[in-house]
Amino acid sequence: MERYSSRKVDELGRIILHGDLRKKLGLDEGTRITPTVIGSIVILQCTETGECFVSELGTITLPAEVRQQMAWEAMSEVAVYHTDSMLILKTA
Repeated sequence: MERYSSRKVDELGRIILHGDLRKKLGLDEGTRITPTVIGSIVILQCTETGECFVSELGTITLPAEVRQQMAWEAMSEVAVYHTDSMLILKTA
């Protein structure tokens, strides 16, 4: 697992993923993503029926339930890690 960067959650629950990370992981506009909370991390995996999606600007809006479970409010800093098949978010 490789740490990529830290991002801030905005007031609408969005995080922005850098273009080079999206390209590396094949996260094109409209890619559907399913977030799963496991303890102190959120795993984002591409799925056909994902409730989130990558916007044309590279943002992902995290569901309110996920943000509440993680106690992430506006301007919370989130560390972004990745493997070849998933993104992992953790409080920075």
